[in-house]
Amino acid sequence: MSALRDTHRVIAGRVFWALSAAGDPVALATLPVRVLHDSISGLAYGLTGAVGETVARVGAELTALIAAGQQAGLRARVLLGVLNGMFGDRLAREGSPLALRMVARVDAAAPPSPRLAVFIHGLCETDDAWFLWRGRGPLYGERLRVPLGYTPVYVRYNSGQPIANNGAELADLLEELVADAPMTIEEIVLIGHSMGGLVAREALSALSARDSALPVRHLISLGTPHRGARLEVAADAAARVMAWVPETRALADALGLRSAGIQDLRHGAAERCAQDVDHYFFSAGLGRGLEPWLGDLLVHRHSAWDTARGEPVAFAADHYSHLGDATHFDLLGHPVIAEQIVRWLGGTRLLEAGAAQRP
Repeated sequence: MSALRDTHRVIAGRVFWALSAAGDPVALATLPVRVLHDSISGLAYGLTGAVGETVARVGAELTALIAAGQQAGLRARVLLGVLNGMFGDRLAREGSPLALRMVARVDAAAPPSPRLAVFIHGLCETDDAWFLWRGRGPLYGERLRVPLGYTPVYVRYNSGQPIANNGAELADLLEELVADAPMTIEEIVLIGHSMGGLVAREALSALSARDSALPVRHLISLGTPHRGARLEVAADAAARVMAWVPETRALADALGLRSAGIQDLRHGAAERCAQDVDHYFFSAGLGRGLEPWLGDLLVHRHSAWDTARGEPVAFAADHYSHLGDATHFDLLGHPVIAEQIVRWLGGTRLLEAGAAQRP
């Protein structure tokens, strides 16, 4: 916000300087306008500063809770996820107690099973994101537990860290889960929302480089920007342009503070899909009028399906599905998606071969 205030002051200062240079009559006539402008803008930035102080206070309370070993409430955990998504790499470098560490939470209601369904959330989210649809539709973990017999595992991580780093940590975590399991794990399915799909792909690359024998059989990506996110591409371009202009240089500096995780979304997946793992792709769109421009608000279908316009899809047509009139966050718990996932993993297909729309 200080960047916006500084930019505002530079622009307003130039305008009022130009008016004052026009001579005494103009300078006197614009003096009340300048006084009013300075009063209103000062009040606005003061109120905004109060909001910033509130966020800082909540952060301090979170730090106290973490230090005391207490469990933060849902709102605090959501805020912590957002904070890590925006600045998590910096928090980690500074050793802040607010920096999330990768952990796995096994569904206590699920009996031990040789089949694991590992859920990886997206940018600025936590593992709580998979429960936002409770009461509105079937939760994915519950649908996979019965009747397919998967044990749901929910991963929480610092989404502001570089995606490659999180992928390597996820590979370590999966190996630990298998080593500590009370029985031999026969099958693992990874389910990633948004950035979570990219983290899962990086984990597969890390496991492949280690010649790991982990039984990862499937990766289901929900709205994952495999070919990059246009919003981050636009943000990077805007920052480069604004850095050239004095009036907007402060805004460019502010944009430059976004985390490494966010900046990685500009590039998408670093490597091609692992061919020894079944990949399934789900996209969403706002409807025919808005979808070509906005996708699902954050990711377009081409990117979510890991293909470019005119390029053939890499897997069978029934590995691709699209949810119309839906947003990026509907992908976290929509009943249509829940049914599709069950059919994919249950060995049957909701879509006839060739029915998936090509980008």
